[in-house]
Amino acid sequence: MYTILIVDDAKDSLLLLEFDLQTAGYNVVVAQSGQQALELLNTENIDMVLLDIYMPEMSGLVTLEKIKACSNSKNIPVIMLSASDNEDEIVQALELGAVDYVIKPYINKVLLARMNTAFRLAEKTAALEQMAKKDYLTGINNRRNFYALATKSIAYSQRYQHDVVIAMCDIDHFKRVNDQYGHDAGDHVLQEVSKILANAFRDFDIIGRIGGEEFAVCLPETSIEEAQIACERLRVNVEHADLVAPNSNQHIAITISIGIALGGKNNLSLNELLTQADQALYQAKNTGRNKIVAFSQEHLLKQSQSPHQNYACSSSQDMPLVPLHLDDDILTSGEKISITEKESGDYPGINTSTGINNVLGDNDLFEQVLQMFIEDHDQDGENLAKAFADNDIARMKHLAHTLKGVSSSIGAMSLYKATKVLDEAINDQNFTEVELLIPPVSEKLNEVTEGIKAKLTL
Repeated sequence: MYTILIVDDAKDSLLLLEFDLQTAGYNVVVAQSGQQALELLNTENIDMVLLDIYMPEMSGLVTLEKIKACSNSKNIPVIMLSASDNEDEIVQALELGAVDYVIKPYINKVLLARMNTAFRLAEKTAALEQMAKKDYLTGINNRRNFYALATKSIAYSQRYQHDVVIAMCDIDHFKRVNDQYGHDAGDHVLQEVSKILANAFRDFDIIGRIGGEEFAVCLPETSIEEAQIACERLRVNVEHADLVAPNSNQHIAITISIGIALGGKNNLSLNELLTQADQALYQAKNTGRNKIVAFSQEHLLKQSQSPHQNYACSSSQDMPLVPLHLDDDILTSGEKISITEKESGDYPGINTSTGINNVLGDNDLFEQVLQMFIEDHDQDGENLAKAFADNDIARMKHLAHTLKGVSSSIGAMSLYKATKVLDEAINDQNFTEVELLIPPVSEKLNEVTEGIKAKLTL
């Protein structure tokens, strides 16, 4: 049952709204001022705010701005209520983050319908954001989210001079699994290994699927010896896992090789630690597999003397991992699909096969995701241009970052690449480049959205 916070200085309005919402089945919390509302948002579990725009001391617009500026409440949907139909106020409220604006006296059925719509949109947005963070096949962190979380963990370790370990893990001879048992079996193995990974490490350790059959783990506040113990537990559990190929009784025997590198006090970046862990992983692969190797300068010297010195990644795809950019390739089990391939399918600007793979082959769900994309991002091009004109850097950054993630999820890879470059330019505050990049992003977004609308007759 949803809990609604009503904010209004007029007691009669509060009583009427409270009665109507309780009759509709909602829990209701009331506040008679903006300050009281902000205090309740810190103590109560609020799902939506109905906020009057005209209040003494702190207006509804100021209250709304404070709600959206707080990390604990910024994602709570807010519907503004007012007896005024002033267009400038309506626009200002929507730009500050309100999801809707209802004129008083309200029609009960209309208000309830708009609340239901706001809840659906919030749920869809949360689902898309979650999809952008998780690997579609295994459910663990994808490469992008692992990179973001591990970077924060390493920064914390460096600040407080704690040890942190990065581990690179690769399933041995994984291509043989796909060749011998089929790709369904390969997917099953990846899913089961992900579960073993989650059980082998602590809740606050960060695990992610980097690509194909390769995984990474960030172990905060962990010595190299402690990391070796944890990784040995993983290695043994994988070696003794009871894996059976789907739709058959064939047992699949697998092992895993692991390379680890120590950071934190030595102030190495995530990219540098991934490089070292990957070099150690190469040594583990090159000296028999099914083992753990910790990085040392001796390994680096051996690699520089090796005829394979340019071979920086030990996965079967030969995919360079460092520097670790965001989702330059979309990987399925045992396969690499380059984003330079021509985007194809029924939707212009979308690689349909990639998008459908991201929802485990469910065509109906893929269409629902596309509908969600239209509802949430159809106006992002105009919003980016307006945020640039207003010099609203935070708004530009949010729009570009979110659009980058969801475009990758639906398989709109040209849009993803364009938005990624824009996102980086915003982060660098290179506004000359930002101004040049917004129009092509808008053009690619328009191609995608118009194609979806035409196909789904939205």
